[in-house]
Amino acid sequence: MVTVEDAKEVTDSIVKRLRPVSVILFGSIAREGVGTDLDLLVITDDKSGAAGDANLLLHKCLKRFYKKFPIDPFIIPQSLLNKYYSKGSPFLRLITKEGRVLYMKDAVKEWIKHSGDELNMAVYLLQGGFFKGACYHAQQSIEKSIKAGLLNKAWELEKTHSIERLIAIGKDYKIRLKLSDEEMVFIDSIYRGRYPAEAGLLPLGEPSKADAEKAVNIAKRISKQIQAALKK
Repeated sequence: MVTVEDAKEVTDSIVKRLRPVSVILFGSIAREGVGTDLDLLVITDDKSGAAGDANLLLHKCLKRFYKKFPIDPFIIPQSLLNKYYSKGSPFLRLITKEGRVLYMKDAVKEWIKHSGDELNMAVYLLQGGFFKGACYHAQQSIEKSIKAGLLNKAWELEKTHSIERLIAIGKDYKIRLKLSDEEMVFIDSIYRGRYPAEAGLLPLGEPSKADAEKAVNIAKRISKQIQAALKK
């Protein structure tokens, strides 16, 4: 049987040889931890050269692993991936939903950037009176800030949106954030209510200006704490 550890070993080899943007594990091993073959999506930079050259490099770095287990690799440039994804490719959407990121180039930097973008959007929506949107983007900023801090500690990216879960994981990596239990419950309620419903975004109804201000202020505070931790 092929395991996640096997997938990580293969990914290390790919990263050293190809310097990809990202490597994503999908299929049975991503879902269950074990499987009979290894399915990988390798995303390359658009400057990496011709597709044929990239495929040849990938073949060479996987050659020694083919003796151990079957590997089904897919390699695609970032721009082409974005094009197919925007057109609704079922294959790529399935990978996005079920895949497991084993490598991401400049991961911490990218997550911090996305967190900042989410916070800027939250502030913009708050100023415009769009309180539901402000709450949602504030939650996204908090989630991405904490994930950046965890990735900086060599955490393996996990598909969770729960702030309570991320805070709990953070303690194992000695990441201490000043966030009360009440604030964690408040922020998590935002994500759970992200879809339209009669009750609005929060359990007690449509979010108010005070709710949005609270969410944005928490996001600003967490962002500062994480960025300070990254500088240590």
